[in-house]
Amino acid sequence: MKKTMCLFLVLSVFSTALWAGGKKNETPAPAVQQSSVPTGPALSGKKVIVADANSTHHLNLYVAYEKGLFAKRGLEVEIQQTSSGVAAVVGGEADIVFNCPTGVITPIAKGQNITIISQVKIPCTSVLVVPVNAPIRNPQDVKDLQIAGLSTTCCAVIAIRNSLRTQYNTEFELVTLAPGAALAALEAGSVRAAILEEPFVAEALLLKNANGQPKYKTIFDGHSDANSDGKIDANLAGANPPCRTINANTNFLATRLDDAKVFIEAIEEADKIILANPTASDIVDIAQKYVTVSRQAIIDSNPKLGFTIKLDTAGLKGYADALVAQGTIDRNPGDALFASQFKGITW
Repeated sequence: MKKTMCLFLVLSVFSTALWAGGKKNETPAPAVQQSSVPTGPALSGKKVIVADANSTHHLNLYVAYEKGLFAKRGLEVEIQQTSSGVAAVVGGEADIVFNCPTGVITPIAKGQNITIISQVKIPCTSVLVVPVNAPIRNPQDVKDLQIAGLSTTCCAVIAIRNSLRTQYNTEFELVTLAPGAALAALEAGSVRAAILEEPFVAEALLLKNANGQPKYKTIFDGHSDANSDGKIDANLAGANPPCRTINANTNFLATRLDDAKVFIEAIEEADKIILANPTASDIVDIAQKYVTVSRQAIIDSNPKLGFTIKLDTAGLKGYADALVAQGTIDRNPGDALFASQFKGITW
């Protein structure tokens, strides 16, 4: 069941945002079909297939599904849990995927059948998590340390690495691990820090030592003071960088645009419900159906998830610049990253 980016410093542009963490498990789960009886007018009469890797960052999808917001619009939605959602959409096996934008920008730049139709949330919640006694007081102190992170193309990893490189002439060694494994490696002492997103940040901050004291803290995140000089440290990941996007198969948009627009309409309604009370028991209950983290971690992290359908086009194009700079893609597609059919709606 399956902005202004002030710190995107690659060719003067930069930013961040994350992985598709928070999977319930690695084995694809059975597809889930919305069983609510539609009360609105039927559209195409076909399902919308959403390929999803479970994450609280996709909570608006789950709320729209569980509260019947698709069904009341006459839209049947099926959520398929998979770790290969972008490939499924590119290949036409699925219609829509919620994903880290860097994972979508690459196939768009290569001319494949996928495009960005909506933002999911802003900002990215990824931060640097370290043991409370870590001897890291300034950004330069991470030099040559082994730090866990999702991948070299993860938005948060790109953002933090480029900030360290361009502002502090500092590099660290990336150990590529998924969020859960990254936290486990931090616990085992095999890495010195981890770049984690919510709700894994919240989960880490809940861990206590034998004396009942917190084991971990966040640093260089725009909220903390790593060297205790009384000044809040700047966020290495940037200011309000965009996070995940909703992405669709281009043929799906060409043949079923009304269905796609109604889908985003339902997501926007779900956004409003969540933002009104992100820790409401029913919202937390829904999150727990899809993501295996503690209830308290969900409660602590949900208020940080700024759901919105409005695309941060400048920030997303900044990600593309970063991918060009690291050689992942040859060119920045610019506005071609975004579905023209949604101009005036989400961008």
